[in-house]
Amino acid sequence: MSVCVMKKLTVLAPERDADRLVRRLMRLRCAELSSVPLGDLPDGGTLLRYDCDTARAEAERRVADVTAALPLLDAYTVKAKPWNQKPVAVTTEEFRASGRFDGARETVAEVLSLSERRVAARNEYNRLEALFRSLTPWLEYKQPLTGEGTALCEVWLGTLPPKTLISTADEALADLHAGVEEVSRDDDALYVSVLTMKEDADATARALAGLGFLRVSFKGLPAERNVPAAEQRTLCLKELDRLDNEMQICTDRLRALSERLPDVQVLFDLEMTALTAARQKQKLAATEQCVVLEAWVPAEREARVSAALDKLPCAFGMEEPAPGEEPPILLKNNPFSANFEWVVGMYSYPKYGTFDPTTVMSIFYFLIFGLMFADVGYGALLVLIGFLAPKLLHMKPSMTRMLNMFAYCGIACTVCGFIFGGWFGDLPYALMTGFGGFESAEAAKEAYPIFNGLVITLGGEPVSLNPLDNPMAFLVISLAMGAVHLIAGMAVKFVLLCKQGEVFAAIFDIGSYWILFAGLGLIFVNPTVGWIILGVGALMIIATYGRAQKNPVMRILMGFKGLYDLINYASDLLSYCRILALGLAAAVMAQVFNLLATMGGPTPVGFVLLVVVLLIGHVLNIAINLLGSFVHTSRLQYLEFFGKFFEDGGVGFMPAEPSNEYSTVEADTPDASETLESAKTR
Repeated sequence: MSVCVMKKLTVLAPERDADRLVRRLMRLRCAELSSVPLGDLPDGGTLLRYDCDTARAEAERRVADVTAALPLLDAYTVKAKPWNQKPVAVTTEEFRASGRFDGARETVAEVLSLSERRVAARNEYNRLEALFRSLTPWLEYKQPLTGEGTALCEVWLGTLPPKTLISTADEALADLHAGVEEVSRDDDALYVSVLTMKEDADATARALAGLGFLRVSFKGLPAERNVPAAEQRTLCLKELDRLDNEMQICTDRLRALSERLPDVQVLFDLEMTALTAARQKQKLAATEQCVVLEAWVPAEREARVSAALDKLPCAFGMEEPAPGEEPPILLKNNPFSANFEWVVGMYSYPKYGTFDPTTVMSIFYFLIFGLMFADVGYGALLVLIGFLAPKLLHMKPSMTRMLNMFAYCGIACTVCGFIFGGWFGDLPYALMTGFGGFESAEAAKEAYPIFNGLVITLGGEPVSLNPLDNPMAFLVISLAMGAVHLIAGMAVKFVLLCKQGEVFAAIFDIGSYWILFAGLGLIFVNPTVGWIILGVGALMIIATYGRAQKNPVMRILMGFKGLYDLINYASDLLSYCRILALGLAAAVMAQVFNLLATMGGPTPVGFVLLVVVLLIGHVLNIAINLLGSFVHTSRLQYLEFFGKFFEDGGVGFMPAEPSNEYSTVEADTPDASETLESAKTR
């Protein structure tokens, strides 16, 4: 329930150990490197940016190569991947020493080469296939397709509109030394050859253009010599067979290489780690022989970082943040509330040194979400999926926390569903009516009232808590939850002001409104006492709200403005009506699906309809109302709750870490993971 204290780490190390230093901190997973300010030093030296652009560019190229190779290998993997596959646990030293590292790099290079060969063959195949089809109308043409005529004549091949008559073309060329011959005709065009004297070529072209003549060019034919269409077609077939065989060879080889996919996946993590290290090194500053590194480290990890740096040839120190510096924010909460930290992060992290609202917010988030999505069946599904999926699918911590949050909210949904009578909507009563022989839902409720929610007694009268039967009772509960939520936000602000030594502000800026609220509530119990307390609260607000004003008149006017803020509180309270709206939406949609599912009655068709409609309908209902409950519960936290006390502006703590997309890479020795790359930079 706090923002972790941060320490600023400064390290001075030999330039040759820069990579080793950065990788050591990355492996600790608790240091966020920051850019070191450049410029002149007090002793006359100069800090320049550490130059590792070449190493970064090379690392980016390797990562891009592995990234491109992975989907190619995955597409040809024959073995079915287990649905709950664990990340591969490997040791860096063993992976390199066994030759698997070099083998994986060779595999990537070969995969990319095969992919290029296959793409080139496919493109050429498509081009030749189109050319092959274009030769069909010219099979009866016995002259070479690419002939250029003689010294005096030109030969053109082309098309005319399909309904054109040869006689029409002859008439157009009657005054020229040219002629037209029909080669073939189909529904698309009339295919012709044109013979013209070179001196009349321009006139022939103009005459034929008026008829819609389009010249055809046969470029890229496989024949080395000028031959007719029939022979060209035969040569195309042979070339297409060769290209098809080439693509098959590439495909077979890719299928064989797919067995090395696990090693390539490990290689991806190693190369991505190298790229991360290169990017982090760009934040360093350097002199002629040394590098300077700065990083933020949680104070609770100071001893661990110091122990790791003691083993390196470097000088380092830890210090408190200087005035004006804004360290990154790392939240520290109990195991339950930690699952809600990402919800706070979606809004904004608290400013460094301020109050972390996660624990208080998580309790209200849990309760409000449960009220909005109050259903035993839906809640049980959330619990089951939210707790089991991360374990079975070996999800990363961020995804695990998110699903665990919904699982905890599912517990609240289950409890609230029992209280307010939600069991996949009114499914028990729908089944009793449609398949159990009950004449009506009312008769089923009388026989089995447990599924209809709790009934309490107020003023001697029974009151149902089921929102479908008694929405007003649920509205009162929603507004009561809202009142508690708002007062809790004000209480947090009250405590924070007291801790800051502003007790007067806490009493009169917060406490006076509490007195006002108490008076409003007591008016309905004891009007005399209620109005007196209400008046006291109002006078406190009028007298103290504008105390910063020196002008007495302005002070009083500001006091009345403070009294007007009561409208804002009323507006905030009405926002909690959305709890009723979301609760009714989920219940009514479920009731409709249950009604549709049981319309077939106890017949074979009815049972099939029951299963299909219930499955589709309730999955849809869960998807829609789960999203709605999440969005509106978050909104109530961000606007109504955080607005009372929250100081935002923090930036989340993002430590540099090795990649673990496919594997958990461990080092055999303290320096195992950096020895090879360090050697390359020395």
